[in-house]
Amino acid sequence: MAKPPEPIEDVMPNAAWVVEAEVKEVLSTGPTPPQPTNAQPGATSVGYKSASQTVKLSISKVLKGEQATELVVEKPVGSYSLRPGNKGPFLIDKSKTILGRYGPDSWHLDRIKAAMK
Repeated sequence: MAKPPEPIEDVMPNAAWVVEAEVKEVLSTGPTPPQPTNAQPGATSVGYKSASQTVKLSISKVLKGEQATELVVEKPVGSYSLRPGNKGPFLIDKSKTILGRYGPDSWHLDRIKAAMK
């Protein structure tokens, strides 16, 4: 079973940008990180890590931070990968790294807006 996302109240203070955006392009992908050695044949991907990525976001709305129409950001090694067309709310820190365990699926937009108040 996947871990739940971090509490939004713990992550929001680190967000320099909160945007509604779509992944337009994956510019680069890092090396594949080591995978769990205790995986059983046919097991689900729980515990598997996806490589880091540099992606270009097309921003439809800025909820917090400098106004921008595009941002190039880093997706750290994690349990998800991004591809063109993925969209939703992104929390991004000042070094332009995506926050959240599951990218735009970490928190529902209504939950993010409530945490911003």
